[in-house]
Parts: sequence; C-alpha cells; structure tokens
Amino acid sequence: MKDFVQLNKSHVKPAAEVLARAFRNGPMSKYFFADELEREKRLPHLFQYVLSYCVRYGEVYATSSDLEGIAVWLTSDNFSMTFWRLIRSVPLPIILSFGREGGARMRYLGEYIDAVHKRLAPFEHWFLQIIGIDPQFKGKGYAGRLLRAMFARIDEEGLPCYLETLDEANVPLYEHFGFRVLEKSTIPETKLTNWAMLREVQ
Repeated sequence: MKDFVQLNKSHVKPAAEVLARAFRNGPMSKYFFADELEREKRLPHLFQYVLSYCVRYGEVYATSSDLEGIAVWLTSDNFSMTFWRLIRSVPLPIILSFGREGGARMRYLGEYIDAVHKRLAPFEHWFLQIIGIDPQFKGKGYAGRLLRAMFARIDEEGLPCYLETLDEANVPLYEHFGFRVLEKSTIPETKLTNWAMLREVQ
C-alpha cells in the first residue's frame, strides 16, 4: 500500500466526514438514524467511532491526503469491537453521542453481524470493514485502486478476505473483485438484508 496514505488519529475527523457523505443514504445509516437531520448530525460521529477503533487495531488507507476514497481493514483477530478495545481507542464523548436509541440499534446490529461473521469465517482472514468514496469522486476508479492494492498483499500472505454489505447494489461490485456470497439473511426485527461475502486467495 505504499502508493496510499495510511491514516492515523489525526485523520479521523476529516475521514469520518468523507465516509458520512459516502454513506448518508445507505441502509445502515437510515436504520441507525431515520430522521434525515439527525442522520446528518450523527453520522460523522458514527464514523469517528469506527475509524478511532480501526486506526488503532487495523489499517486504514486513503487514496491521497485529499481523502478521495478510504478503505478500512482489520485482521480476523481484531474485528470484534470488544468493550475494552473500544474504551482504549474511542473517545468517550463519541461513544455517548448516539443517544439511547441510536446506541441500542448500533449494539443490536453489531451483535448480529459479528455472530454471522464468527460463524461463517472461523479461520484467519482479513476483514474489509468499510470502503467509501467521497461522492464528488465516485466513478473515477478510486475504489478499484484501493481494493486491488490490498488484495495483492493479502494474496501474497495467502489469506482470504471477508466482508458484509447491507446494500444489494454493492454485491456485483464485490463479485467483480472475486468475492462470492456465503449467506444472504434478513436481520430479525429490521427490514435490513445482510450479504456475507468471501474472497478466496487468488
């Protein structure tokens, strides 16, 4: 990943703004924050939460210092956001910023998806947690550049890669890069569908 910028704590806030714009109308964002104004306010906090964890326990890359596209990766040892890991990595004001309802929805969805992940991928692997492109740069090949560079490294390591998506439109994109659907499931008590996907070593 030498051609990309590896993000650190100083990048978390601006990178979170990019991901908030990228996922503003996504199924997960709408589930967490149904009200559009609330979503616009809270989404940057959600992605600060994720990025704070992942810059400490994983690897986060951007296409350049302009943050056109961002990819977030974790190893299978670190994908589960345990309580103590969160306390060590995520500022408390961010954890408390979602309110009772938003926090409960995040916990519920996270527990369901983690359980699926553990069941379907109980072996060593890389986890593609997030890939997001700033809407103003979509269609310019940034996602492909980020993915191909990391996949080259992962293939050299001889490891598969796992991901989940709640957006059906993403499934063909990931299939193009060698992923296959392991399981499609409706998340109980929601209208969300989860696609669990795996890319074998190429």
